[in-house]
Amino acid sequence: MNVPVKQRIDWVDAGRGLAIALVVLFHSTNWLGEAGFGIAGWDFFDETIASIRLPLFFTMSGLFAVKWMRASWRDLWASKVSLFVWVFAVWSIIATFSFMLGLNLQGQEGNYLGQLKDLVWAPLLPRFELWFIWALAIFFVVAKLIRRLPVVVQLVATGLLSFVALSDFFVGNVGWIGSAKYFFFFLSGILLRDAIIRWSNSARPVVLTSVFVLWVAVALAGTALGLRSIPGYYFVCCVIGVFAGVAVSRVLARVPGPRYLGTRTLPVYLTHTTIILIVVWVLGRTVPLPELAVLGTVLPPVLAALAIAVSLLLSRAFAKNRVLRYAYEQPRWFSRR
Repeated sequence: MNVPVKQRIDWVDAGRGLAIALVVLFHSTNWLGEAGFGIAGWDFFDETIASIRLPLFFTMSGLFAVKWMRASWRDLWASKVSLFVWVFAVWSIIATFSFMLGLNLQGQEGNYLGQLKDLVWAPLLPRFELWFIWALAIFFVVAKLIRRLPVVVQLVATGLLSFVALSDFFVGNVGWIGSAKYFFFFLSGILLRDAIIRWSNSARPVVLTSVFVLWVAVALAGTALGLRSIPGYYFVCCVIGVFAGVAVSRVLARVPGPRYLGTRTLPVYLTHTTIILIVVWVLGRTVPLPELAVLGTVLPPVLAALAIAVSLLLSRAFAKNRVLRYAYEQPRWFSRR
């Protein structure tokens, strides 16, 4: 591969920032809805935008993963996999307790400590949004294991798996299903890195605009007309969504905010749901519903922005503490094992 893999690319960072912002907005909308706020329109938006959200993020992650395919297994563990394993373990504990607020929002009663038994099985059956971290650890390992197979074999095999999973033919744990859906996009970022970057750098504005308009049409049709139930439709929508996401990222690359966010996605991803649950739980106990339920029409982006800001502030503050910093980074003794 000819493109330097250590150099950061502005539009790639912007794409990661866009994707993580959409993830936070999605979770904000979901939990506000659980609390009884009217989110009319936002759920439709989130469903429509879904074909950019995770496909783009995993593709961008793959673009940055190329150098780790060349690294030794020891270096891969020390720098990447050990980090994912560590933060997954730490935040699985935190999320188990914060999710109890979510259970309360859903009106469930009883002994929430029963959730602790599921924590034991988390390494095999990941829970909550942390399946994403779990999947990344597996993606790096599997991608390195199969790297000597022909590129066509890798892409066709994982593409077929994604085709089936995105057609909702699989039912089961969110981590296993999510991995089946999105490994193809992560692997495409690795194997097609040069082609993706070359296309992004050379495509004219009219081409980028056309791709985005095509994706909007396909995504809207899928949501509004229920076409996502057609086998393969959503897979095609996700593939187009990646290119549409690249087109949007080219524009956002000129804006410092998305680029900055794209370089700090891990602490945002780990922290945002806990912040959202706390804020929504407080709102659900203090805001008189249904009189003010209409606030749900403006709250999702406000809550998402708040969750992102607080996540970044917490990660910065924790980084200065000798103990708390391990909420976002693995100890040296762990990465060396």
